[in-house]
Amino acid sequence: MRLNQYLQKIEQGKVIKLECFITYLPFSDPQQWRDIYQAERVRGGYLLDIIDAEKHQALYKTIVQDRVEAAYQGSSHDFTTSFSHILVLNQYCESQIPFVVLSTHSGFKCAGELIGKQAVIIENQENFYRYQDFLAAIGVPNYADDCDILLGAGNQICHGLNRNFIATYDVIYCAQDLDLGGLTIFQTLRKTLPQCSWLAPNDWSTYRQQFKLPPKNAAQLAKAIQLARDLGLSQEADIMNQTRAFLEQEALLPVFFQD
Repeated sequence: MRLNQYLQKIEQGKVIKLECFITYLPFSDPQQWRDIYQAERVRGGYLLDIIDAEKHQALYKTIVQDRVEAAYQGSSHDFTTSFSHILVLNQYCESQIPFVVLSTHSGFKCAGELIGKQAVIIENQENFYRYQDFLAAIGVPNYADDCDILLGAGNQICHGLNRNFIATYDVIYCAQDLDLGGLTIFQTLRKTLPQCSWLAPNDWSTYRQQFKLPPKNAAQLAKAIQLARDLGLSQEADIMNQTRAFLEQEALLPVFFQD
């Protein structure tokens, strides 16, 4: 959270973490904030009452407009980029070389031929480039010919600029890691693109032995299981609960032997 966000929360009467707020203030004296606010300790942090509105308003940083301008203030990572791209493969691609769909605030441009109507979003790069093997392994080999295959690249697919392009599809299948991250990406996509549906094997028990990625802690596992249930993915929730582990998407691929 940055300074302007803290100032807005103070105005809204919300609890803040005072120690963090102080680190963003442009004062050499760490106690100078007391000239502007009166603090009350409450559960979860502090409530600050404004006692000098003029000084409070003066703390607001000028709101920059984009990532380049923000870089001059040392805060470019507070802003998303002005461009986003998605790599696409389909039956029209030669030698498994993907083409790019570039999105900006003005719309999107495509460097290749799209099938349209149906898309498969594949989270990870290995599965993306081996999409025929992957789709066959999970029981939908026909999708390789019928769909555009989009590289999700983790949560990069959720970049707001990508939405106009992705929204052109009537049906979107989402193939994610079966972990908290993959489920969260699917949840994010489905909130704004209701045509998204979960793509996975019909019977997870076949892949029980591939559930080998340990969660960071019990809370992360519990959160993933609950999110799966909230998303209507009861089979996924059950197998995570039974194995106490996650599954990385690459584990669904057949072993690839190179000469």
